[in-house]
Amino acid sequence: MEQSIRNDIIDAIKSNRIVLKDQGEYPGAHSEPFFYKTVYGSEFVLLRAREKRFADGYRKQQLLYPFLKQQNLPAHTARELVMLEVDDEIYAVMERFFGHGHNPERFAKATKGQQGRFVSQVAAFFFKLHSIPTEYLPEGLDYEPYFRYVKDAYGGDDVFLHADFNYSNFLVDDDYNLHAVFDWHPACIGPRVAEFAAFVYCNDPAFLPLILEAYNSLAGTSILPEDVIRHNSERN
Repeated sequence: MEQSIRNDIIDAIKSNRIVLKDQGEYPGAHSEPFFYKTVYGSEFVLLRAREKRFADGYRKQQLLYPFLKQQNLPAHTARELVMLEVDDEIYAVMERFFGHGHNPERFAKATKGQQGRFVSQVAAFFFKLHSIPTEYLPEGLDYEPYFRYVKDAYGGDDVFLHADFNYSNFLVDDDYNLHAVFDWHPACIGPRVAEFAAFVYCNDPAFLPLILEAYNSLAGTSILPEDVIRHNSERN
């Protein structure tokens, strides 16, 4: 990030010129998001850590984002994350992507064609993500899952997981194409089935079998909705 842009953002924070994003019914647990358009025209999302200990997640993403860009995943990720400490508060600054959060209500209003395409795109995203060899991941980061699971209980090798598919982390465009994926601080190495556990409580239950059918076809796996539901109950 250019120093001139950095200075403009810091000045905007100090003079309270940033605008808090309306998160609706699903406020972030770790961060408060703000939007800001610099005097140079570029637009950013600023995440303010609710507690300083959450800044560790920002540091993890600082190293992950450049690596993820190199993987050519079938959805946008931020190119970089810049951390700023202003008036004893910690912010993560990323470029802003425009779109809509995926949620059951919006998905239900999409056409059948849009729904089918989106399901295929999400399955393709997870398949490519899970295909990244774990030995290629940036070193020095914590890839331990934040949830409990029984090693080898579901068969197959552990893979690299996003591990937080929810409304605010996946954006769609106006035609309901998968547009961007955010919030990689929970990313970890774990069983494939764990990737879909968030679908149980963050998505319409009817969405889960659609994704699994498309994903299983790509990955040659046979994960069932009941496997995911069982894992979701065991991981808590």
